Amino acid sequence: MTKPGTARRVFDPLLNELVAERDTSSERIRAKLTDAYDWCLCELCWRSTEYATAVGARKFFKRPRRENAHAAPLTDAIRVEAQKEADALVARYERAWKGEFGPYEPGRMVATYCDIVEMRGDCSVEAFREHVEQRALIAAWARHSNLLAVTRLPGQPKGAAKPSKLYCEAHNPRRSDEARRAYQRDKRFAPQYNELIEKIWTEQAGNLLAWDIEAHVHVKREAYRQLQVHKSPTRLIDDLLAQGTMSQAEIARQLGVSRQAVSAAIKRRSQKPMAID
Repeated sequence: MTKPGTARRVFDPLLNELVAERDTSSERIRAKLTDAYDWCLCELCWRSTEYATAVGARKFFKRPRRENAHAAPLTDAIRVEAQKEADALVARYERAWKGEFGPYEPGRMVATYCDIVEMRGDCSVEAFREHVEQRALIAAWARHSNLLAVTRLPGQPKGAAKPSKLYCEAHNPRRSDEARRAYQRDKRFAPQYNELIEKIWTEQAGNLLAWDIEAHVHVKREAYRQLQVHKSPTRLIDDLLAQGTMSQAEIARQLGVSRQAVSAAIKRRSQKPMAID
């Protein structure tokens, strides 16, 4: 990684030229990006950050001399090259599991060629092959082209704010007026949100796998849901009514409010004007 604060030349697919890009000097962001699980999750909810979304959408390009850059296709030759490399690594991994290279070689190969978080504890040959094939394909593709930088989200216009490493598109205050209102609304309750996250991890420690990224998403989603119930219990009435099997008394018990509050909330919803397409 480039040293914080230093600039590098990267290709901007919209400007069709190389531009200067700087890595962050923020200790907060640098600390977040070193977290193997939370680096890709919004600070205020369970969704992926804009940065994580942009990373997943990166593409490859070629820029011949004196010509404009263009997308680099994934050719059959690249696929064959990548498959040969993956097959060789998988064959070595199978031999490593049989003890041919010592007791530590399987773990070393997993740490070198795979993402421990994405593997979710499955170090089988099949899981190793799945990860190695994907990475070998990206590596082979990159050898025949260049990788686009994380400069914008897909479909964003020139001049748009860079993808946020802290927030999702719905909570980035620089993205839109609606996102700014959501940011201001939820930022005030960030301490309570983080307390709920810790509480859920403690209460469900026996059922949650700390190395599973899906568990981290689940905890954040559940903490966000509980926070919304705490802020305004009747906000979830529409979701419960959609299930079609709950009475007002059952909804009141689940939300921890009175039946009269549920009845009043339903009445207010029925009086709202319907949207016209």
